[in-house]
Amino acid sequence: MSPSLKAALEASGYIGIWETDLTTQTIELTGALPDFLGLDEKDAAAGLPMTSFLGGIHPDDQVRVAHLVQEAHRSAGRFEAEFKTLDGKGCVRRVVARGRVEIDEHGRGLRCIGVALDLTDSYFETQKSADQQMDTIDRVADALIAVRPLMNQIGSPILRKLIDAALFEVGRVLARQSDRPERRFH
Repeated sequence: MSPSLKAALEASGYIGIWETDLTTQTIELTGALPDFLGLDEKDAAAGLPMTSFLGGIHPDDQVRVAHLVQEAHRSAGRFEAEFKTLDGKGCVRRVVARGRVEIDEHGRGLRCIGVALDLTDSYFETQKSADQQMDTIDRVADALIAVRPLMNQIGSPILRKLIDAALFEVGRVLARQSDRPERRFH
């Protein structure tokens, strides 16, 4: 692999590929993917039972990903899943895996081949940004609530209405934030 190709793959978040033999239900993993799943690199390159792969997925996501794997294999279709993993050190990572099932001349699935990308940094940056936005909204709400009684002392009904309108809008923003579904995982 050329240095420029390797650099481009690393910049994209590429962590490895997998190939699943649908007949034997064994999976071969390359690159850093075994490490992300807490699996031995040599064993993963030689082929592991599908249960070993699923065992490296965070318990919160195992059932969902197992279902997606079964569905892709059964339908001989595409596979896409975003999930958390537990590496060998107990660290949680975020991964997206995309692939497709190759079929034989009768339309039966032979193998599933795909690529995995590391989303950990971008996920936590997005989460950090959302948390910062919520902190700002909370500070604005606290400030408006603190200022509201002072408007009574000033005796300006217009300022009081403006503070009430601002509090109403902050409430709408908070409601939109709480109604926003978390990033959907396939």
